[in-house]
Amino acid sequence: MASWYLNGSPYLQSTMIKYKSKRITLIVVSFLMMWACEKATPVADATPISDVDFAFLQASNKLFVSANVSSGYQGGTLDSAMVLWQGISASNSGDSLRLFDDGTHGDILSKDQIYSRKFLNDSALKNTIPTTAKDSIFFTILGLFSGKQQTVESIFVLGNIRPKLGSVFVPDTVTRPTANPDPNITNTVKFSVTASVSDPNGLDDIQRVFFLTYHVGLDSMMNGGNPIFLYDDGTGEGGSGDLQKGDGSYTMIISMTENATVGTYYWTFKAQDFSNAYSDTVKKVLVVQ
Repeated sequence: MASWYLNGSPYLQSTMIKYKSKRITLIVVSFLMMWACEKATPVADATPISDVDFAFLQASNKLFVSANVSSGYQGGTLDSAMVLWQGISASNSGDSLRLFDDGTHGDILSKDQIYSRKFLNDSALKNTIPTTAKDSIFFTILGLFSGKQQTVESIFVLGNIRPKLGSVFVPDTVTRPTANPDPNITNTVKFSVTASVSDPNGLDDIQRVFFLTYHVGLDSMMNGGNPIFLYDDGTGEGGSGDLQKGDGSYTMIISMTENATVGTYYWTFKAQDFSNAYSDTVKKVLVVQ
């Protein structure tokens, strides 16, 4: 009767064990074959140029480029690293400039594999960034490894560029008017102050142009320390004194009374854009006598 319980059959148990063993063996062999195939797949070399960076140092009108460049690649050793500077157009013929990793030419740390260069945005370049530029900058990092060239092309967006003050006119000397014998009348003298302003993001990005006035002898800010604003509104003699609206020339007519304090004044001019970035400061000296 026990022979009807097939699971209890010694023959059947032996057959099942052998079947399971064969199945496990096949699985192991299949896994080993797959592992061997995966192991045999070659791994591509990582690029030898990475972490490319760019900055436009507007205060000094300098450009900064850097990149991490490996000391070797595919059996070759690094001969040199360069930047092919194309400026505002990828189609420009590039300025070829060597990058350094010796702590000079704007490089910060020597021998850290960060190759850098700081250079003037001036006429020495074929591809300067003009004051009207507000879009993208193009350049290529080039590494030469035992005569073999590797390159990485880069594009950076300039974003906001702060405004720039051009010429500023303030008279050197103003003579305070004499007192009027009529106590009900105050004599005044008028003169214009002008400042030319540019902004690569457009003149409509200029938020305000102003100056602060400081009396040297009194060691004190005048006008309560508040700014005096110039305007590009074209309102003429009856307004700010500005002759043409929207031309980047900002003007204000200053009225000096007979009660003005004589002495030497420092007038400090600035322009501010809508990103709250400020221009460099322009200081003028005015003598009231």
